[in-house]
Amino acid sequence: MAESGVEAAQAADVVYVDSDNAIIESACASCGENGTTTLLLTKIPHFRDVILMSFECAHCGYRDNELQDAAPLQDLGVRISARVLSSKGLNNQMVISRAASARIDTLDFEVEPTDQKGSITTVEGYLMRISQSLDDHIRSIAEVMMQQPSVSIELSTGELKSASDYIHKLTEIKDALSAYLSGDEEFTLILDDPSGNSYIEESEGISVNKEMYERTDEQQRKMGYAVKEDFKNKLDLTTPLEENEDVGKEGLSFVVDCPNCGNEGKNKICEVLVPGFGECVIMAFTCDFCGAKSNEIKPGGGYKDHGKKWTLDVLGVDDLNRDVIISETASVIIKHLDIEMLPGTIGAIFTTVEGLISKLAEGIEKSHPFMIGDSAPEMNQSLRKKVKELQKLADTEDFHAFTIVIDDPADHSFVARPLSLKGQDVNLIGEIYKRSFEQDEELGINDMKTENY
Repeated sequence: MAESGVEAAQAADVVYVDSDNAIIESACASCGENGTTTLLLTKIPHFRDVILMSFECAHCGYRDNELQDAAPLQDLGVRISARVLSSKGLNNQMVISRAASARIDTLDFEVEPTDQKGSITTVEGYLMRISQSLDDHIRSIAEVMMQQPSVSIELSTGELKSASDYIHKLTEIKDALSAYLSGDEEFTLILDDPSGNSYIEESEGISVNKEMYERTDEQQRKMGYAVKEDFKNKLDLTTPLEENEDVGKEGLSFVVDCPNCGNEGKNKICEVLVPGFGECVIMAFTCDFCGAKSNEIKPGGGYKDHGKKWTLDVLGVDDLNRDVIISETASVIIKHLDIEMLPGTIGAIFTTVEGLISKLAEGIEKSHPFMIGDSAPEMNQSLRKKVKELQKLADTEDFHAFTIVIDDPADHSFVARPLSLKGQDVNLIGEIYKRSFEQDEELGINDMKTENY
Protein backbone atom coordinates (compact mmCIF):
# COMPACT_ATOMS: atom_id res chain seq x y z
CA MET A 1 0.00 0.00 0.00
CA ALA A 2 2.84 2.38 0.87
CA GLU A 3 4.64 1.73 -2.42
CA SER A 4 1.51 2.35 -4.49
CA GLY A 5 0.93 5.60 -2.62
CA VAL A 6 4.48 6.80 -3.40
CA GLU A 7 4.06 5.86 -7.07
CA ALA A 8 0.82 7.83 -7.28
CA ALA A 9 2.46 10.89 -5.74
CA GLN A 10 5.40 10.67 -8.14
CA ALA A 11 3.11 10.25 -11.14
CA ALA A 12 1.16 13.34 -10.24
CA ASP A 13 4.23 15.40 -9.21
CA VAL A 14 2.05 16.87 -6.46
CA VAL A 15 2.61 16.78 -2.71
CA TYR A 16 -0.45 17.85 -0.75
CA VAL A 17 0.50 19.79 2.37
CA ASP A 18 -3.11 20.05 3.57
CA SER A 19 -6.61 20.26 2.09
CA ASP A 20 -6.06 23.75 0.63
CA ASN A 21 -2.30 23.76 -0.01
CA ALA A 22 -0.38 21.89 -2.72
CA ILE A 23 3.21 21.91 -4.03
CA ILE A 24 3.74 21.15 -7.72
CA GLU A 25 7.02 20.59 -9.57
CA SER A 26 7.16 22.90 -12.61
CA ALA A 27 9.72 24.25 -15.07
CA CYS A 28 11.52 27.52 -14.32
CA ALA A 29 10.90 30.24 -16.91
CA SER A 30 14.37 31.68 -16.25
CA CYS A 31 16.80 28.75 -16.37
CA GLY A 32 14.65 25.84 -17.57
CA GLU A 33 15.36 23.66 -14.54
CA ASN A 34 12.60 22.28 -12.34
CA GLY A 35 11.33 24.49 -9.53
CA THR A 36 8.38 24.28 -7.16
CA THR A 37 5.03 26.07 -7.31
CA THR A 38 3.02 26.35 -4.11
CA LEU A 39 -0.74 26.69 -4.53
CA LEU A 40 -2.98 27.96 -1.74
CA LEU A 41 -6.75 28.29 -1.95
CA THR A 42 -7.86 31.02 0.43
CA LYS A 43 -10.55 33.66 0.93
CA ILE A 44 -9.49 37.31 0.86
CA PRO A 45 -11.90 40.00 2.08
CA HIS A 46 -13.55 41.87 -0.82
CA PHE A 47 -12.19 39.38 -3.40
CA ARG A 48 -14.07 36.16 -2.70
CA ASP A 49 -12.08 32.93 -3.14
CA VAL A 50 -8.62 33.19 -4.69
CA ILE A 51 -5.74 30.89 -5.55
CA LEU A 52 -2.32 32.17 -4.48
CA MET A 53 0.55 30.76 -6.56
CA SER A 54 4.18 31.16 -5.53
CA PHE A 55 7.04 29.80 -7.67
CA GLU A 56 10.64 29.37 -6.51
CA CYS A 57 13.63 27.89 -8.33
CA ALA A 58 16.41 26.46 -6.16
CA HIS A 59 18.82 26.44 -9.12
CA CYS A 60 18.85 30.10 -10.18
CA GLY A 61 16.92 31.76 -7.34
CA TYR A 62 14.13 33.03 -9.62
CA ARG A 63 10.87 33.76 -7.83
CA ASP A 64 7.39 34.75 -8.97
CA ASN A 65 3.93 34.93 -7.49
CA GLU A 66 0.45 35.34 -8.90
CA LEU A 67 -3.14 35.62 -7.74
CA GLN A 68 -5.97 33.96 -9.66
CA ASP A 69 -9.65 34.50 -9.01
CA ALA A 70 -11.33 31.26 -7.95
CA ALA A 71 -14.75 32.87 -7.71
CA PRO A 72 -17.34 31.68 -10.22
CA LEU A 73 -18.16 33.71 -13.29
CA GLN A 74 -20.81 36.24 -12.30
CA ASP A 75 -24.15 36.39 -14.12
CA LEU A 76 -23.33 39.82 -15.60
CA GLY A 77 -20.25 41.79 -16.52
CA VAL A 78 -19.52 45.06 -14.72
CA ARG A 79 -18.32 48.44 -15.97
CA ILE A 80 -17.07 50.69 -13.14
CA SER A 81 -16.45 54.40 -13.65
CA ALA A 82 -14.55 55.95 -10.73
CA ARG A 83 -14.10 59.74 -10.63
CA VAL A 84 -11.17 60.52 -8.30
CA LEU A 85 -11.95 63.92 -6.77
CA SER A 86 -9.03 64.39 -4.38
CA SER A 87 -5.89 62.77 -3.02
CA LYS A 88 -8.07 60.89 -0.48
CA GLY A 89 -9.54 58.86 -3.33
CA LEU A 90 -6.08 57.53 -4.22
CA ASN A 91 -6.11 55.48 -1.00
CA ASN A 92 -9.32 53.65 -1.92
CA GLN A 93 -8.96 49.93 -2.41
CA MET A 94 -9.72 48.23 -5.68
CA VAL A 95 -10.01 44.64 -6.89
CA ILE A 96 -8.93 43.86 -10.47
CA SER A 97 -9.56 40.43 -11.95
CA ARG A 98 -7.57 38.94 -14.81
CA ALA A 99 -10.43 39.64 -17.22
CA ALA A 100 -10.64 43.37 -16.44
CA SER A 101 -9.39 46.14 -18.71
CA ALA A 102 -8.71 49.68 -17.47
CA ARG A 103 -9.07 52.94 -19.35
CA ILE A 104 -8.45 56.66 -18.76
CA ASP A 105 -10.44 58.52 -21.42
CA THR A 106 -8.70 61.88 -20.99
CA LEU A 107 -5.39 60.25 -21.94
CA ASP A 108 -6.88 57.90 -24.55
CA PHE A 109 -4.98 55.18 -22.70
CA GLU A 110 -6.10 51.61 -22.05
CA VAL A 111 -4.59 48.61 -20.27
CA GLU A 112 -5.73 45.33 -21.82
CA PRO A 113 -6.65 42.32 -19.64
CA THR A 114 -3.69 40.26 -20.91
CA ASP A 115 -1.25 42.81 -19.47
CA GLN A 116 -2.15 42.24 -15.83
CA LYS A 117 -2.74 39.60 -13.18
CA GLY A 118 -5.61 39.51 -10.75
CA SER A 119 -4.72 41.69 -7.77
CA ILE A 120 -5.91 43.69 -4.80
CA THR A 121 -4.38 47.15 -4.52
CA THR A 122 -5.27 50.83 -4.14
CA VAL A 123 -5.99 53.37 -6.88
CA GLU A 124 -2.58 54.91 -6.17
CA GLY A 125 -0.85 51.52 -6.28
CA TYR A 126 -2.50 50.67 -9.58
CA LEU A 127 -1.46 53.97 -11.21
CA MET A 128 2.09 53.51 -9.91
CA ARG A 129 2.20 50.04 -11.42
CA ILE A 130 1.04 51.40 -14.80
CA SER A 131 3.61 54.21 -14.60
CA GLN A 132 6.40 51.71 -13.85
CA SER A 133 5.34 49.54 -16.80
CA LEU A 134 5.41 52.59 -19.09
CA ASP A 135 8.86 53.50 -17.81
CA ASP A 136 10.15 49.99 -18.58
CA HIS A 137 8.52 50.09 -22.03
CA ILE A 138 10.07 53.48 -22.85
CA ARG A 139 13.49 52.22 -21.78
CA SER A 140 13.23 49.09 -23.96
CA ILE A 141 12.25 51.13 -27.04
CA ALA A 142 15.09 53.59 -26.41
CA GLU A 143 17.54 50.67 -26.40
CA VAL A 144 16.18 49.49 -29.76
CA MET A 145 16.52 53.04 -31.17
CA MET A 146 20.21 53.02 -30.32
CA GLN A 147 20.63 50.11 -32.75
CA GLN A 148 17.97 51.20 -35.29
CA PRO A 149 17.37 54.99 -35.16
CA SER A 150 14.69 54.89 -37.89
CA VAL A 151 12.61 52.10 -36.34
CA SER A 152 8.79 52.50 -36.46
CA ILE A 153 6.15 51.23 -34.03
CA GLU A 154 2.86 49.74 -35.21
CA LEU A 155 -0.04 50.68 -32.94
CA SER A 156 -3.01 48.41 -32.18
CA THR A 157 -5.03 50.50 -34.65
CA GLY A 158 -2.59 49.60 -37.45
CA GLU A 159 -1.09 53.11 -37.54
CA LEU A 160 2.70 53.41 -37.84
CA LYS A 161 4.56 55.90 -35.63
CA SER A 162 8.21 56.71 -35.44
CA ALA A 163 9.84 55.46 -32.26
CA SER A 164 10.64 59.02 -31.14
CA ASP A 165 7.00 60.13 -31.52
CA TYR A 166 5.85 56.99 -29.74
CA ILE A 167 8.20 57.61 -26.80
CA HIS A 168 7.05 61.25 -26.67
CA LYS A 169 3.41 60.11 -26.42
CA LEU A 170 4.19 57.56 -23.69
CA THR A 171 6.13 60.19 -21.76
CA GLU A 172 3.13 62.54 -21.88
CA ILE A 173 0.92 59.79 -20.47
CA LYS A 174 3.47 59.01 -17.75
CA ASP A 175 3.68 62.71 -16.77
CA ALA A 176 -0.12 62.90 -16.60
CA LEU A 177 -0.18 59.85 -14.33
CA SER A 178 2.37 61.56 -12.07
CA ALA A 179 0.05 64.57 -11.82
CA TYR A 180 -2.85 62.27 -10.92
CA LEU A 181 -0.71 60.55 -8.27
CA SER A 182 0.09 63.91 -6.66
CA GLY A 183 -3.63 64.56 -6.21
CA ASP A 184 -3.45 67.86 -8.13
CA GLU A 185 -5.84 66.81 -10.91
CA GLU A 186 -9.17 65.01 -11.03
CA PHE A 187 -9.44 62.03 -13.36
CA THR A 188 -11.77 59.14 -14.20
CA LEU A 189 -10.64 55.51 -14.14
CA ILE A 190 -12.88 53.03 -15.97
CA LEU A 191 -12.73 49.29 -15.27
CA ASP A 192 -14.51 46.96 -17.69
CA ASP A 193 -14.71 43.40 -16.35
CA PRO A 194 -16.85 40.87 -18.27
CA SER A 195 -16.37 38.36 -15.43
CA GLY A 196 -18.06 40.72 -12.94
CA ASN A 197 -15.36 40.15 -10.29
CA SER A 198 -13.77 43.63 -10.07
CA TYR A 199 -14.56 46.36 -7.56
CA ILE A 200 -13.57 49.91 -6.59
CA GLU A 201 -14.23 51.29 -3.11
CA GLU A 202 -16.42 54.40 -2.93
CA SER A 203 -15.87 57.16 -0.36
CA GLU A 204 -15.77 60.94 0.04
CA GLY A 205 -12.77 61.34 -2.25
CA ILE A 206 -14.03 59.20 -5.09
CA SER A 207 -17.36 58.88 -6.90
CA VAL A 208 -18.13 55.40 -8.27
CA ASN A 209 -20.75 54.52 -10.86
CA LYS A 210 -21.33 50.81 -11.52
CA GLU A 211 -23.15 49.46 -14.59
CA MET A 212 -23.99 45.78 -15.14
CA TYR A 213 -24.23 44.38 -18.68
CA GLU A 214 -24.73 41.16 -20.63
CA ARG A 215 -21.51 39.60 -21.86
CA THR A 216 -20.96 39.06 -25.58
CA ASP A 217 -19.97 35.67 -26.98
CA GLU A 218 -16.56 37.12 -27.88
CA GLN A 219 -15.95 38.23 -24.29
CA GLN A 220 -16.95 34.78 -23.07
CA ARG A 221 -14.48 33.14 -25.46
CA LYS A 222 -11.62 35.43 -24.41
CA MET A 223 -12.14 34.36 -20.80
CA GLY A 224 -11.85 30.72 -21.84
CA TYR A 225 -15.50 29.73 -21.48
CA ALA A 226 -17.49 27.75 -24.00
CA VAL A 227 -20.11 29.50 -26.11
CA LYS A 228 -23.13 27.71 -27.47
CA GLU A 229 -23.54 28.62 -31.13
CA ASP A 230 -26.75 26.84 -32.00
CA PHE A 231 -30.32 27.65 -31.04
CA LYS A 232 -30.90 28.06 -27.33
CA ASN A 233 -34.01 26.41 -25.94
CA LYS A 234 -36.46 28.84 -24.41
CA LEU A 235 -39.73 28.43 -22.57
CA ASP A 236 -42.29 31.21 -22.65
CA LEU A 237 -44.20 31.08 -19.36
CA THR A 238 -46.62 33.77 -20.56
CA THR A 239 -48.22 31.49 -23.17
CA PRO A 240 -50.45 28.45 -22.55
CA LEU A 241 -48.70 25.09 -22.46
CA GLU A 242 -49.35 22.53 -25.17
CA GLU A 243 -51.29 19.41 -24.29
CA ASN A 244 -48.12 17.35 -24.03
CA GLU A 245 -46.42 19.92 -21.77
CA ASP A 246 -47.88 19.30 -18.32
CA VAL A 247 -45.71 21.16 -15.82
CA GLY A 248 -47.78 20.00 -12.87
CA LYS A 249 -47.23 16.27 -13.38
CA GLU A 250 -43.60 15.56 -14.20
CA GLY A 251 -42.26 19.02 -14.94
CA LEU A 252 -40.38 20.31 -17.95
CA SER A 253 -36.66 20.11 -18.61
CA PHE A 254 -34.59 21.99 -21.16
CA VAL A 255 -30.92 22.69 -21.83
CA VAL A 256 -29.36 26.10 -21.10
CA ASP A 257 -25.79 27.39 -20.87
CA CYS A 258 -24.22 27.25 -17.41
CA PRO A 259 -23.38 30.80 -16.21
CA ASN A 260 -20.40 29.38 -14.30
CA CYS A 261 -18.51 27.29 -16.88
CA GLY A 262 -20.37 27.88 -20.17
CA ASN A 263 -21.18 24.19 -20.76
CA GLU A 264 -24.70 22.88 -21.17
CA GLY A 265 -26.72 22.37 -18.00
CA LYS A 266 -30.25 21.25 -17.31
CA ASN A 267 -33.01 23.58 -16.15
CA LYS A 268 -36.04 21.83 -14.65
CA ILE A 269 -39.40 23.52 -14.20
CA CYS A 270 -42.24 22.26 -12.05
CA GLU A 271 -45.53 23.82 -11.02
CA VAL A 272 -46.62 23.35 -7.39
CA LEU A 273 -49.60 24.44 -5.34
CA VAL A 274 -48.71 26.32 -2.14
CA PRO A 275 -51.56 25.97 0.41
CA GLY A 276 -53.06 29.33 1.28
CA PHE A 277 -51.21 31.08 -1.54
CA GLY A 278 -51.74 29.51 -4.95
CA GLU A 279 -49.74 28.11 -7.85
CA CYS A 280 -46.00 28.70 -8.17
CA VAL A 281 -43.43 27.70 -10.77
CA ILE A 282 -40.16 26.34 -9.36
CA MET A 283 -37.06 26.42 -11.59
CA ALA A 284 -33.96 24.43 -10.61
CA PHE A 285 -30.70 24.48 -12.61
CA THR A 286 -27.85 21.96 -12.31
CA CYS A 287 -24.61 21.62 -14.28
CA ASP A 288 -23.03 18.16 -14.48
CA PHE A 289 -19.68 19.64 -15.61
CA CYS A 290 -18.85 22.05 -12.76
CA GLY A 291 -21.54 21.20 -10.20
CA ALA A 292 -23.14 24.67 -10.23
CA LYS A 293 -26.68 24.79 -8.86
CA SER A 294 -29.34 27.47 -8.56
CA ASN A 295 -33.06 27.64 -7.95
CA GLU A 296 -35.78 30.23 -8.33
CA ILE A 297 -39.50 30.45 -7.67
CA LYS A 298 -42.03 32.43 -9.68
CA PRO A 299 -45.60 33.01 -8.45
CA GLY A 300 -48.09 31.90 -11.10
CA GLY A 301 -50.58 34.20 -12.79
CA GLY A 302 -50.52 37.94 -13.34
CA TYR A 303 -50.35 40.85 -10.92
CA LYS A 304 -53.22 41.01 -8.44
CA ASP A 305 -55.48 44.06 -8.52
CA HIS A 306 -54.17 45.05 -5.08
CA GLY A 307 -51.01 45.00 -2.99
CA LYS A 308 -50.42 43.16 0.27
CA LYS A 309 -48.28 43.97 3.29
CA TRP A 310 -47.25 41.20 5.69
CA THR A 311 -46.22 42.26 9.22
CA LEU A 312 -44.68 39.46 11.27
CA ASP A 313 -43.70 39.74 14.94
CA VAL A 314 -40.92 37.18 15.29
CA LEU A 315 -41.32 36.18 18.93
CA GLY A 316 -39.78 32.71 18.90
CA VAL A 317 -37.81 30.11 16.97
CA ASP A 318 -41.04 28.81 15.41
CA ASP A 319 -41.47 32.18 13.71
CA LEU A 320 -37.90 31.99 12.35
CA ASN A 321 -38.79 28.62 10.81
CA ARG A 322 -41.82 29.94 8.93
CA ASP A 323 -41.74 29.38 5.17
CA VAL A 324 -41.77 32.58 3.11
CA ILE A 325 -42.05 33.33 -0.60
CA ILE A 326 -40.41 36.58 -1.68
CA SER A 327 -41.15 37.78 -5.20
CA GLU A 328 -39.07 40.21 -7.28
CA THR A 329 -41.63 42.96 -6.58
CA ALA A 330 -41.42 42.74 -2.77
CA SER A 331 -39.51 44.97 -0.38
CA VAL A 332 -38.42 43.76 3.07
CA ILE A 333 -38.15 46.07 6.08
CA ILE A 334 -36.57 45.46 9.50
CA LYS A 335 -38.05 48.34 11.45
CA HIS A 336 -35.84 48.62 14.54
CA LEU A 337 -32.62 48.44 12.47
CA ASP A 338 -33.91 50.91 9.85
CA ILE A 339 -32.99 48.43 7.08
CA GLU A 340 -34.97 48.10 3.86
CA MET A 341 -34.33 45.67 1.00
CA LEU A 342 -35.50 47.11 -2.30
CA PRO A 343 -37.53 44.95 -4.73
CA GLY A 344 -35.44 42.56 -6.84
CA THR A 345 -32.36 42.72 -4.59
CA ILE A 346 -32.27 38.97 -3.91
CA GLY A 347 -34.61 37.88 -6.70
CA ALA A 348 -37.57 35.58 -6.19
CA ILE A 349 -36.86 32.96 -3.52
CA PHE A 350 -38.57 30.34 -1.38
CA THR A 351 -36.93 30.17 2.04
CA THR A 352 -37.59 30.62 5.76
CA VAL A 353 -37.60 33.82 7.82
CA GLU A 354 -34.19 32.78 9.15
CA GLY A 355 -32.89 32.23 5.61
CA LEU A 356 -34.32 35.57 4.47
CA ILE A 357 -32.50 37.44 7.25
CA SER A 358 -29.24 35.67 6.35
CA LYS A 359 -29.67 36.64 2.68
CA LEU A 360 -30.28 40.27 3.66
CA ALA A 361 -27.02 40.35 5.65
CA GLU A 362 -25.16 38.61 2.84
CA GLY A 363 -26.52 41.07 0.28
CA ILE A 364 -25.35 44.09 2.30
CA GLU A 365 -21.88 42.57 2.72
CA LYS A 366 -21.57 41.89 -1.02
CA SER A 367 -22.74 45.35 -2.07
CA HIS A 368 -20.54 47.20 0.47
CA PRO A 369 -17.49 44.94 1.01
CA PHE A 370 -14.98 47.73 1.69
CA MET A 371 -17.31 49.41 4.18
CA ILE A 372 -17.77 46.30 6.32
CA GLY A 373 -14.52 44.31 6.19
CA ASP A 374 -11.64 44.43 8.65
CA SER A 375 -9.99 47.25 6.69
CA ALA A 376 -13.10 49.46 6.76
CA PRO A 377 -12.56 52.95 8.24
CA GLU A 378 -14.02 53.90 11.60
CA MET A 379 -16.66 56.12 9.93
CA ASN A 380 -18.42 53.01 8.62
CA GLN A 381 -18.80 51.32 12.01
CA SER A 382 -22.55 52.01 12.07
CA LEU A 383 -23.15 49.94 8.91
CA ARG A 384 -20.87 47.18 10.19
CA LYS A 385 -22.79 47.18 13.47
CA LYS A 386 -26.13 46.92 11.65
CA VAL A 387 -24.94 43.89 9.68
CA LYS A 388 -23.83 42.15 12.87
CA GLU A 389 -27.17 42.93 14.53
CA LEU A 390 -28.95 41.60 11.45
CA GLN A 391 -26.95 38.37 11.62
CA LYS A 392 -27.88 37.98 15.30
CA LEU A 393 -31.56 38.00 14.36
CA ALA A 394 -31.03 34.72 12.46
CA ASP A 395 -29.35 33.07 15.47
CA THR A 396 -31.72 30.42 16.84
CA GLU A 397 -29.60 29.79 19.95
CA ASP A 398 -29.34 33.44 21.07
CA PHE A 399 -32.82 34.52 19.99
CA HIS A 400 -33.88 38.19 19.76
CA ALA A 401 -37.47 39.25 19.07
CA PHE A 402 -38.05 41.63 16.14
CA THR A 403 -40.61 42.71 13.55
CA ILE A 404 -40.24 42.16 9.82
CA VAL A 405 -42.44 43.73 7.13
CA ILE A 406 -42.83 42.30 3.61
CA ASP A 407 -44.55 44.76 1.27
CA ASP A 408 -45.48 43.42 -2.17
CA PRO A 409 -47.56 45.72 -4.41
CA ALA A 410 -48.22 42.76 -6.76
CA ASP A 411 -49.33 40.44 -3.91
CA HIS A 412 -46.94 37.72 -5.06
CA SER A 413 -45.29 37.12 -1.67
CA PHE A 414 -46.43 34.87 1.15
CA VAL A 415 -45.71 34.06 4.80
CA ALA A 416 -46.84 30.63 6.02
CA ARG A 417 -48.18 29.57 9.41
CA PRO A 418 -45.89 27.55 11.71
CA LEU A 419 -46.59 23.84 11.37
CA SER A 420 -47.06 23.47 15.12
CA LEU A 421 -49.49 26.40 15.45
CA LYS A 422 -53.05 25.64 16.49
CA GLY A 423 -55.72 28.31 16.33
CA GLN A 424 -55.34 31.95 15.29
CA ASP A 425 -51.99 33.26 14.04
CA VAL A 426 -51.70 36.37 16.23
CA ASN A 427 -48.07 37.12 15.28
CA LEU A 428 -48.87 37.65 11.59
CA ILE A 429 -50.96 40.40 10.03
CA GLY A 430 -51.80 40.44 6.31
CA GLU A 431 -53.03 43.83 5.08
CA ILE A 432 -54.52 44.26 1.59
CA TYR A 433 -54.27 47.77 0.13
CA LYS A 434 -54.88 49.69 -3.08
CA ARG A 435 -51.72 50.44 -5.03
CA SER A 436 -50.63 54.02 -5.60
CA PHE A 437 -50.06 55.49 -9.07
CA GLU A 438 -46.28 55.36 -8.46
CA GLN A 439 -46.42 51.65 -7.59
CA ASP A 440 -48.45 50.90 -10.73
CA GLU A 441 -45.86 52.89 -12.69
CA GLU A 442 -42.99 50.79 -11.29
CA LEU A 443 -44.86 47.59 -12.18
CA GLY A 444 -45.52 48.89 -15.70
CA ILE A 445 -49.28 48.63 -15.27
CA ASN A 446 -50.01 52.23 -16.27
CA ASP A 447 -48.61 51.59 -19.76
CA MET A 448 -50.49 48.34 -20.31
CA LYS A 449 -53.27 48.43 -22.88
CA THR A 450 -55.63 45.47 -22.74
CA GLU A 451 -58.52 46.86 -24.79
CA ASN A 452 -58.84 48.06 -28.42
CA TYR A 453 -55.27 47.27 -29.43
